Amino acid sequence: MYTHEGLDGVVSEWLARSHPDPERVWTDWATQGVALLPLGERFAAVRMPSEIVHAAVQSDDQDRVGAELGGLLGGGIVFDRRVAGGTYYALVDGHAGLAWTNDDAVTCLGRGTYLGVPCIDRRRPPGTYWVVPPRHDGKLCPSRAVLDLLAAGRARLATENEDHSHDKGRLMTAVVVKGPWAMRLVSDRLPVRPPSYANVVLDGPSQTARYMGADGRVIEMGKHGTSKTTGTASISGGGDGQNPQPQAQDDHTTDYESD
Repeated sequence: MYTHEGLDGVVSEWLARSHPDPERVWTDWATQGVALLPLGERFAAVRMPSEIVHAAVQSDDQDRVGAELGGLLGGGIVFDRRVAGGTYYALVDGHAGLAWTNDDAVTCLGRGTYLGVPCIDRRRPPGTYWVVPPRHDGKLCPSRAVLDLLAAGRARLATENEDHSHDKGRLMTAVVVKGPWAMRLVSDRLPVRPPSYANVVLDGPSQTARYMGADGRVIEMGKHGTSKTTGTASISGGGDGQNPQPQAQDDHTTDYESD
């Protein structure tokens, strides 16, 4: 029966032998903690953005994420912190990439690519580490389970984005309903009163309008003023205060006189 240390040794040997030179892998693990392993033969790796993974498990706490992924996927999962937000790599069957549909967010890395794989006891930051180490040699994540996890994460993100859009729309509606703040400074208009006359008729001989009351009598509406313009003179033009130009009429004031 394998001990924990013995089992880790078996898993490490299995990982190292995915490389043409296993001794180089052991050396890199000893000196750097991480070794580049070729993909597409013994195993492939599905690159999963942390945003989707965290949405799927509804947490970004690394201990909880590790526990959830271990239960959902079962196989080895590496976390790389070198990019913003971090990236998860699920180890899957080496030929999974042949039937995998890649997109901008999720990619199955296979033949011709390498993955930085940490030594088996590297399970905490900093750097690249195992979120879920392989339980035994050859233990990989089922491709179907990885697809289901990604689908759940994307669905939850889409729902959250939709809810956020609705909340933003309601906020914008509330702002519009309130109206411009300056309208609070506008006073109410004066009430409109009915006119003091009933109708207006044209007097033929004088060609003037007559305002008639409801009783048929003429209503005096008051006299209108006519304007009379008078000029004033002021000093203008070039020069300075010691040699002013002759006075010239250059502005007017308007006076009003009653008829």
